[in-house]
Amino acid sequence: MQFQNLKVRQGYLCVRTFAALIIFFALVLSLFQGHIFVGSVLADTNAQTVPFSQNWANTNLISVADDWSGVPGIIGYRGDNLTNATATDPQTILVDGSATPVNVWANQTDPNTFLSGGVAEFDTLANPSVALNGSGTADAPHIVINLNTSGTTAVNVAYNLRDLDGSADDAVQPVALQYRVGNTGNYTNIPSAFVADATTGGSATQVTPVSVVLPAACENQPLVQLRIMTTNANGNDEWVGIDDINITGTGGGNVNLSGIGAANPSTVAAGSATLLTVQVTPANNPASTGITVTGDLSSIGLSNAQTFFDDGTNGDVTAGDNIFSYSATVPGTQTAGSRALPAAISDAQSRTASATINLNVTGVIDPGVHLTLGNPSNATPDPQKPTNYLLVKPQYVMSYHRDRGIPNWVAWHLDPTWLGTTDRQDSFRPDTSLPAGWYQVQANSYSGSGFDRGHHIPSADRTASVADNDSTFFMTNMMPQAPDNNQGPWAVLENYCRDLVNAGNELYIYTGGAGQGGVGSSGAAVTVDAGRVTVPAKTWKVIVVLPRGANDTDRVQKTTRVIAVIMPNTQGIRSTPWTNYRVSVKQVEALTGLNFFTNVRPSVRNILKIRKDDR
Repeated sequence: MQFQNLKVRQGYLCVRTFAALIIFFALVLSLFQGHIFVGSVLADTNAQTVPFSQNWANTNLISVADDWSGVPGIIGYRGDNLTNATATDPQTILVDGSATPVNVWANQTDPNTFLSGGVAEFDTLANPSVALNGSGTADAPHIVINLNTSGTTAVNVAYNLRDLDGSADDAVQPVALQYRVGNTGNYTNIPSAFVADATTGGSATQVTPVSVVLPAACENQPLVQLRIMTTNANGNDEWVGIDDINITGTGGGNVNLSGIGAANPSTVAAGSATLLTVQVTPANNPASTGITVTGDLSSIGLSNAQTFFDDGTNGDVTAGDNIFSYSATVPGTQTAGSRALPAAISDAQSRTASATINLNVTGVIDPGVHLTLGNPSNATPDPQKPTNYLLVKPQYVMSYHRDRGIPNWVAWHLDPTWLGTTDRQDSFRPDTSLPAGWYQVQANSYSGSGFDRGHHIPSADRTASVADNDSTFFMTNMMPQAPDNNQGPWAVLENYCRDLVNAGNELYIYTGGAGQGGVGSSGAAVTVDAGRVTVPAKTWKVIVVLPRGANDTDRVQKTTRVIAVIMPNTQGIRSTPWTNYRVSVKQVEALTGLNFFTNVRPSVRNILKIRKDDR
């Protein structure tokens, strides 16, 4: 700031000069108090020692527009003219933004309808938050966190990016994290913290956790400034909450036991699975040992004391990384709505902490689509009929045979909506949704048997979401399958089915195992798992191919393509073409005792059953 020189005019000071002096002394005074004063805006820029956290639960921190003085170490800027283009990658904006207007829209209530860009405080939400939103004026809104890392190494920065905007707006809202040492000069981007799009149109449920270790240049410094920034997007921008800020390190004072909860996906249909995680920051002085995490999942109809795991099981990805996980299937009876799942953290040093996992439950996906063409055994969800028990999941439906430990059949619909880019989860596990008292086949029940855990509905048929893919790894969806069968013609036929979908078709698929006794890589066997799981003698499929459309039952015609196969569950067939095993549907019915296509017109289904595919 520049001030005019004092000029003496006829023995008195110019009024404007006197006013400038007043502003000058006000600025000096505020700096001595650890604040900066910009116009009518105050901010506490005292560098905060590590550990440092801010979750905005105290809604009294911000009460006046553009006044950050109640928020230790954090200030927000509107970011005017830091870029002249829309949809600029915030990672590329490295210049200082402290000359742009200090900004916070205080005491806002509805992210769906508040349209001004910049930085805002939404303090009436169930989980209050400060948020960023780009606009034609707020080109690159951001917050700056001032840290004192003296004596601290391995500084870890963690926060949650929350989609607060539940309107129909669907902008691509990128968020970057940057740092600089001191309070001048350009910032340096941290690529590993970049989130390409922190929002989803039409809902306010997406939560994206960010956790990174700062570069060594940030260690042992009296002032490190962190900047979290978004930019003005194409279309209508969405509010992105910057919440649950948690900064820790080694040394530099005590590190408290803490954790950040998340769900992936954070929106899940009743009856589907989601991976619940708590990322724990261990305490120091002394170091935490024996950390445990217990979640209260009663609000989604599960245990109120569910153990979370950090051993590579139950959905946990990496053992020993302090990310405690539990793969939870939300019961199909749950009503739609948001849930806040509390988690308790403790260590062997008797320290405790808590975290919250935000989860949004939507209505049940209608599983009836999978039985559009009929229920081939008239299975019902009656535990008193254990050899023909209807087990329903959003992704598929089956008739389960308790005494054989495998399905009689599994049915599913396959079209492009079920296919995406989700990686294979490999989360083999028992199916806890079976009636009480029934034996649950375990993930290791086939170990050492020489048989694969052969999917009925393949993992690759459910790749639209983690929950969909995860659902295919219940052991109720498996049968002991000879490796040369499972990895040979069976797998080739599965791939061919997806090729048909990609060519413009939708499929209705039934599959199962029949008979007893197969030959695996370790030789012949009738059962595995101490006699509790039957090894089928044959594997079979029935596939109905339709061009994509509506009213599928009515569109099944006498010319509709139907593929049926029966394959021996044995070794030595890995290179045999699947087409060698084509049969008629009547032959599958004779093998299994099932009755297919009961919802199709009799004059049509009778013809479809006797014809063998030859295309």
